[in-house]
Amino acid sequence: MLLVEFVEQVWRPRCERLRECTRVGYESAWRLHINPRWGGTDMADITPDAIEDWLWGFDKPGAARKAWAVLRNILRLAVRKGCLDTDPTRREITLPRQPRYDAPVLDAGEVRRLLRGFYGHELEAWLLCAVCAGLRREEACGLEWSDIDLRRGVIHIRRGMQWVDGHEVLAPPKTDLSSSDVQLPRFAVKRLAELKHGRSGRLIGGLTPPQVARRYQAWCKREHLPYVPPKSLRHTWGTLAIKSGVDISVVARQLRHTDIKTTARYYLKPDMSVLRDAQRSFERLIIG
Repeated sequence: MLLVEFVEQVWRPRCERLRECTRVGYESAWRLHINPRWGGTDMADITPDAIEDWLWGFDKPGAARKAWAVLRNILRLAVRKGCLDTDPTRREITLPRQPRYDAPVLDAGEVRRLLRGFYGHELEAWLLCAVCAGLRREEACGLEWSDIDLRRGVIHIRRGMQWVDGHEVLAPPKTDLSSSDVQLPRFAVKRLAELKHGRSGRLIGGLTPPQVARRYQAWCKREHLPYVPPKSLRHTWGTLAIKSGVDISVVARQLRHTDIKTTARYYLKPDMSVLRDAQRSFERLIIG
């Protein structure tokens, strides 16, 4: 059976169950990379060596890894459906090495300057929740005033607003753990109470996520404020929390990671002062 036939008859209809942003990404990988190379190939003729050669021909490792993930998804579904006897993706395949991405983050002083610079701005409430609660970008954009319990200082995560193919998509939280409550610091609760004044609806009003990102960046540039992309506000919270001594398991809970390894991989970045303190402790142990 040709790969394109299986995709059209079985795989693509199943993709309708996925979140729209995921489905769009899968379709892009299929259209741009997989179909031109493998669409007219019989699935039984796809070998691990051929897949590996194909992946190493990509200009960008990230695109190669994405295409690999989608091809693997298709072939494993074919095995489950009895359309393919042997799964070539079960063999070890060496992927192009992708450079580690370290998200830019703000230090504590820069966060203070940023929050002061947005005092009274239309995006102040959005920024307070994004940087003080470690929310995902889509969660912060989808936040409504009714989601914030000012008495308890808690945000209820109920939805995310995504911008997919030029239109707005409201999606449920990524995982069961994502659909939970997170805590705000007291100063943020106090300021949000001042900002609310009977408001309802979204914190960002009628703005779209791209508009929020542009206005946030433009204001930072105009007022000479420290800037990181909206998605890095979450990284800022996680990095600063760990640096301040918060246990990594607690940070993982606030960020709603299903695996603490994710927290350690992306947020555990001790600076040189922390490493110097560690060496001083080691020195005291060795030489007294």
